[in-house]
Amino acid sequence: MRRRLLLVLVLALVVAPTATAAFSIAITTANPINLAAITLNGVDQTKTFTIAATEVYTNAGSPGWNVTASSTTLTSAGKTLPAMVVTAVARGNCTGGGCLNPVNSVAMPVTLSTTAQRIYNAASGSGTGTVVLTGTYQVTYPANALPGTYSAIVTLATATGP
Repeated sequence: MRRRLLLVLVLALVVAPTATAAFSIAITTANPINLAAITLNGVDQTKTFTIAATEVYTNAGSPGWNVTASSTTLTSAGKTLPAMVVTAVARGNCTGGGCLNPVNSVAMPVTLSTTAQRIYNAASGSGTGTVVLTGTYQVTYPANALPGTYSAIVTLATATGP
């Protein structure tokens, strides 16, 4: 007899914008993010979700900027899942006066930890105006995962400099 168990992931999202008025980040996603339940079946499984962030950078002569992400461990009553992975960050076209699309050099995938890591950047001289970045995050459920409602806090932050 095959045993079926459900696993649900709940994420909370924290945004840490920079202090300068010429640079801001706005998150456009549900908070918390609830992934659909999965049936544990003894086989490794993955689920993905996205977080869209609107970057607004208005400094002329852009020195560049970057977006970092960190995450606490996915836990449920003392049980844990592997670290989340950012598998891609898609960029929309920039809008606004003096618009220059950002030139990104961050390689994917990026495995998240409690230490902030760059998931996107704009090279010096690029990235002015408003641009929407949509990150794809992956959660892995190993074959031996235990059932529960897992949660973690994902923190996104911005800073000047590529």
